Amino acid sequence: MPTPAQVTVYTIGHGRHPWEEFLALLRRYEIELLADVRSVARSRWVQFNGQVLEAALRRARIGYEWLPECGGKKIAPPADLARGLDRIIELAADARVAIMCSESQPLTKHKQPRANCHRVGLLSPRLRERGARLIHILPDGGTLETDESKLFSIW
Repeated sequence: MPTPAQVTVYTIGHGRHPWEEFLALLRRYEIELLADVRSVARSRWVQFNGQVLEAALRRARIGYEWLPECGGKKIAPPADLARGLDRIIELAADARVAIMCSESQPLTKHKQPRANCHRVGLLSPRLRERGARLIHILPDGGTLETDESKLFSIW
């Protein structure tokens, strides 16, 4: 199995994207598996509710795994969080993976940008500590790479 230093983990937020635009972003970056890191796999936008999302991804030939142990609205116990992070690394060693939460923008627009969600403020620094490269997919299709450990975060 490849070492964590050999894996790249993409991140994406579903935001208010129509399904077709969200899918286009995943396809643009050749994502093979979407790891849903929300503690609760539901959204006010129906296309991003866990079962609906999983079925739509399956039709698009993209895998789906829900990892509620990665936290989100609920703080994950340290052992659960570690297990979730290990699973992300394991998945990324075998496939092109994007971790997904609901916030579309990874950073705020403050003068000193802040982590805008737990995938950036909580998960990314810990994945980077495990040797992963993190690439944040932006709503406009661009990407961002940054040292998340230097960002202010409530996580």
